Amino acid sequence: MGKTAALHLRIDEDVKSELQRIAKHHDRTPSYIAEQAIKDRIAFEQAQVRAIEEGLAQAERGELIPHEEVQAWVESWGTDNRLPKPTPKTTR
Repeated sequence: MGKTAALHLRIDEDVKSELQRIAKHHDRTPSYIAEQAIKDRIAFEQAQVRAIEEGLAQAERGELIPHEEVQAWVESWGTDNRLPKPTPKTTR
């Protein structure tokens, strides 16, 4: 474990109660559960930013998927004839 630092925050009483319930269930401290939740959220946000940046980079390179292909793919979900995920086409 690296260095630790204190973080003071205010949370809703219901959130605090649920945090305490979860901590007790897992035989952990509320601080541990909160830290794990924050780490998970940070990882989620980082992955989302990376995906957006990669999408923007692909668009800059002209690697795009026509809207019609995406729409047809999504509309095929839940059917017996699900289409394969469309692949980017270079437009430049």
